[in-house]
Amino acid sequence: MTEHVEPSWSAGKSEDFSLKDFALGVLEIAKENLQRDGDLVPAAFIVTSEEIQCVAVNFADHEEKAAAYAELVMMAQELEAVALVTCNDAFWKNKPEPEYLDGYYPGRLAAEGAKECIMLTVSGPAMQTWCVDTPYERQGNTIRFGESSESFGEEVGFLENWRTGTLRVQ
Repeated sequence: MTEHVEPSWSAGKSEDFSLKDFALGVLEIAKENLQRDGDLVPAAFIVTSEEIQCVAVNFADHEEKAAAYAELVMMAQELEAVALVTCNDAFWKNKPEPEYLDGYYPGRLAAEGAKECIMLTVSGPAMQTWCVDTPYERQGNTIRFGESSESFGEEVGFLENWRTGTLRVQ
């Protein structure tokens, strides 16, 4: 057990398990939870060759978030995971220019009033990272979701040291 990550449940994988379908199901549940509760609890799913383990990810600030995800990567490596699915509430900027990214600092998007989004990431030690960002706006007690956008192959800052092998074509 670690300070910021705690296993919640595990289940065996079926023979016809689809990582993409599983991840998109996680995104739909996250949207339902956000709509119902008004906030989203970060979660991660460690996928091994035999099972899926749901892990609660706990942090209070940017520093703790970095520590939590470092612990999550270590846990996934210890379990010899083939994939890691993470789902978080984040701030979002559509198609930022390279100059914007060069001047990025933790908290910049929040300080600038950027839209919120659900960020789903599927990554693995030997696979290309796949991210799905679903922006949303709060309107009273309702959440309005925008169109999701996908990206492939981008390194996710909190998942450093996770990719170790040669990339497989998915």
